[in-house]
Amino acid sequence: MVIASDIFVELGIIVILAGFLALFFKWARQPQLLAYIFVGVLITPILGIVTNSNVIDAMSTIGIAFLLFIVGLEMDLRKLKQVAFISSVGGTIQIAILFTTSFLLAIILGFLPLQAMYIGLMLAFSSTMIVMKFLSDRRELSTLHGRIVVGILLMEDIFAIFALSVLTSIGDFTPSILVLAIMKFIALIAVAYFATKFLFPRMFSFAARTQELLLVTSLAICFLFSLSFYFLGFSVAIGAFAAGLTLGNLRYNLEIIARVRSLRDFFSLLFF
Repeated sequence: MVIASDIFVELGIIVILAGFLALFFKWARQPQLLAYIFVGVLITPILGIVTNSNVIDAMSTIGIAFLLFIVGLEMDLRKLKQVAFISSVGGTIQIAILFTTSFLLAIILGFLPLQAMYIGLMLAFSSTMIVMKFLSDRRELSTLHGRIVVGILLMEDIFAIFALSVLTSIGDFTPSILVLAIMKFIALIAVAYFATKFLFPRMFSFAARTQELLLVTSLAICFLFSLSFYFLGFSVAIGAFAAGLTLGNLRYNLEIIARVRSLRDFFSLLFF
């Protein structure tokens, strides 16, 4: 009970501070995202209010999943395909330039090659959560530049997953490790495509009979995809985004978005 009470107190402090600061930043015509980040800096590094960081980390991961889930729901897959080439080429060029530049600078500054590679990766990739949140708040996900940015961010996440898979097994790396990771990723996408075509339309036609069942079923699909991707070595964010894409073509996607958005906002607050 003591631990539960402590968690409740910490969550309460976070929400209270975030609520009042969000009101102030809104009054000052500044993005609410800045208020959440300011609260995060204030409560842990400066004041040390939050001590149970594991719980907050877990909830923030859920926030990432919900945010990417809704982004996938709001994306039109046909429109996303239209910018697939631009996003792929642009993302690859951006990653290559930033990684190479950062790697060389790290070598010049005296870091070891492996350390320089990690530094290059950190500086080459953007924060998917922050960019997605910013685009979502400004209602720019469905615009041309929004779709291109989303595509580039997905390319970055995919590159990051494969790069980390190689670096963490650098001592005994073989091409088969990379091939296996690619095959697992393709298999997951194939399963998602099959479910979109044959399984989910009938399932959600039944679930949509009650609003509660629609919400619970949607969350179940979100967590099913997130956990499947996670246990196969990929990120929770990509799994949640894939879940959103599979449900985004259903006629119930707007109802799902309306019910999940509040959960996303709450858990996203904890992430920042």
